[in-house]
Amino acid sequence: MNRRTFLAGTSGAVTLATTLSANASDPGRKRILIPRWEPERIEDLKTAVPEVDLVVAKDSLEQVRDVDATFGFIDAAHLRAGKRLRWVQQGSAGVEGVVTIPELVERDIVLTNMQRVLAPEIADQAIGYLLAFTRGLTHFIRKPPEGAWKNPPGVVFEELQGKTLLVIALGGIGSEIARRAYGFGMRVLATDPKVLEKPLFVEELHRPDAFHRLLPRADVVASAVPLTPASKRMIGEKEFGMMRRGTILINVSRGRVVDTEALIAALDRGQVAAAGLDVTDPEPLPAGHPLWRRNVIITPHSAGQSPGGQRRAHELFRENLRRFAAGEMLLNIVDKKVGY
Repeated sequence: MNRRTFLAGTSGAVTLATTLSANASDPGRKRILIPRWEPERIEDLKTAVPEVDLVVAKDSLEQVRDVDATFGFIDAAHLRAGKRLRWVQQGSAGVEGVVTIPELVERDIVLTNMQRVLAPEIADQAIGYLLAFTRGLTHFIRKPPEGAWKNPPGVVFEELQGKTLLVIALGGIGSEIARRAYGFGMRVLATDPKVLEKPLFVEELHRPDAFHRLLPRADVVASAVPLTPASKRMIGEKEFGMMRRGTILINVSRGRVVDTEALIAALDRGQVAAAGLDVTDPEPLPAGHPLWRRNVIITPHSAGQSPGGQRRAHELFRENLRRFAAGEMLLNIVDKKVGY
């Protein structure tokens, strides 16, 4: 099944249907533990789904004992206390911090995330890095010419038209990066384990095992892959050695997908010309770290921030709340064993 439909595979669907059917037969109203949001946000949820009781967190560890679902509060202590829990909504797309909790993985609790919700703004930022490097904007921003109407020596201007982009993981974020790159005239190659239907804006779609074969063909490599045991440091010394000299690396996924020391070495020898990083390893990147002194743009894991993303996150949770109350299939179900 295509991941872009927001739905999980067959096994997740069976588990969820069984869980919600059992809850639907319960004569009591479902209770949902939520953070202390703005009053208007909570009122909108109450108006949209009056069939549930929203429990605003005060003493969350005590309150979770008597609720059927939560937004957040996903840790071992809350999960152990929440014997009635059947659904938890993660507030981000990444779930690597919670799928290692045995109480979540082993129990019949449905986990949903914010996949695709934050994709437009993250993709915008990825293209922003790329334009800054190819159009020499990093030099003019960091070192204003002080009135000198001339191009400084050493600044190379490039265009995106005709360049090849490799997108690692064509999920929500990866699809939006690919869509924008195609609009700039780039040739887009992509890998993904679940997306089987090739979008019109992608020239070639491959399974993940084609990753190494595709690396030498790319001018730009963009990582949008979720962090799992399989993706940890998947871009390291070997992979940098396979890249074209002068490749641009964009990482808007997770810092630990990239081997930081190998990236520094690749930057120093020119194998990687530049890197746009919204995530790093370690994170936050400490003052004095060698990456600060390389040809990189580093942002503090802020690519997913925008009013549009906040609105879409609220709308997704509201729809999932309605579906939970009605005993219907939820959106953005995570395969807890796989990790995304």
